[in-house]
Amino acid sequence: MYSFFRKTIPIGSAQSSRSLSLIFSVLIFLLSFVAACVFTFSHGFHNWESSSSYKITVEIPVNMQSSQEHVSNVDRVIGELKGMSGVTNVQRVDPEKLKTMLKVWTGDTSTNIDFPLPTLLDVEFDNAQLADTDIIKQRLRTISSDISVENHSNWSQKLVIFGKSLKLVTILIGSFILFCAAIIVILVTKSALQAYYSTLDILRLLGAKDSYIAKIFQNQVLKSSFYGGIYGVMFAIPAVYAFMIVIKRLGLEGLYWNSMLWRIIAVVSVIPLAVALLGVIVSRVTVLVHLRILDGKAH
Repeated sequence: MYSFFRKTIPIGSAQSSRSLSLIFSVLIFLLSFVAACVFTFSHGFHNWESSSSYKITVEIPVNMQSSQEHVSNVDRVIGELKGMSGVTNVQRVDPEKLKTMLKVWTGDTSTNIDFPLPTLLDVEFDNAQLADTDIIKQRLRTISSDISVENHSNWSQKLVIFGKSLKLVTILIGSFILFCAAIIVILVTKSALQAYYSTLDILRLLGAKDSYIAKIFQNQVLKSSFYGGIYGVMFAIPAVYAFMIVIKRLGLEGLYWNSMLWRIIAVVSVIPLAVALLGVIVSRVTVLVHLRILDGKAH
């Protein structure tokens, strides 16, 4: 019965619907990328913090020692560390890995470094309080006075704070995008109501309730957000995948970001539903409230 009036409402026209779908596509793309960043920062830095806060690195320099003396000192240090309370694992860093790390500083394109390299030991504790670098350093320097100890928690805590700051910023950006989506739905709905109030008034005189009119608008917003969500996700998933590849290429696998790929894609796929739900609620509330305002002005 009301199909004619339904077609005359401008938000339902083909051009308006395409424009609104395009806007939703852009917003969902941006929101998907922001959500991927939030998920990455949240899980990645948490995993890094939990995996690094109970670790220390012990450096045993070569100095003027002979290779035999150095090996002897390394063995004594490993034995001392394994005898300490709370130590769960002592692992010697692969010399080839150390050479690869040094290439960044030496600028050497090969791994043939001709100067003696210190021995690094990764030590894991089951309790952060037991990883007291001062006490450990005092005990190990009875073996060699040049031994140094680095506690990972000193820099990992700063990195975690930085990660939480990034997470907060991305959450604020995501909230702003959702706010923009709500404002756009409100403006489009109000413009349609004001421009075609007389048509809607006739529809109401024929017996249509405000809830029915609100349903027309929310269905049109749902349709636009659905098509916009499809295109937005189609572009967002490759962008998120490329983002994860870049993270992996930068050598940040230790954050476990690359293992989060499928979880992040699952989160991104849910975003269009959330945006569509927001659009439906906002459009319905806008119609019901603004119709009363227009009725008051008319009378």
